[in-house]
Amino acid sequence: MTSCWSLLAFGIVIMVLMISPYPANGLTCDETAGILNPCQDFSVGNGPPTPSASCCGAVKELVSKVRSRQVRRDLCECMKQIILAFHIDVGKLQYIIPQYCKVTIPVPLDPNADCSKASLF
Repeated sequence: MTSCWSLLAFGIVIMVLMISPYPANGLTCDETAGILNPCQDFSVGNGPPTPSASCCGAVKELVSKVRSRQVRRDLCECMKQIILAFHIDVGKLQYIIPQYCKVTIPVPLDPNADCSKASLF
């Protein structure tokens, strides 16, 4: 029953993110959330203790699309929405995924981040 409610909540969040004004490199927040979908179970604490290979691939795909300051800022705002909407364990995003997947995430992963200060590189 819990997984049913989780799927329903996921669908509602995707609908909300679809109307988000923050595109991430031409991607809307719902597209960004879709790319990161393989990380959902791990990020909210319902999955394995480490991110899956598909999660790592998704994060690397998203990171490869970040090529400008504006894209960083937009992605930062989008990630804030995703973190809050899915009740994501920020520590897993900030520390475990980058370390395990061997990737540097170019935006602050904090729901309280000031995205206007996201640097160019």
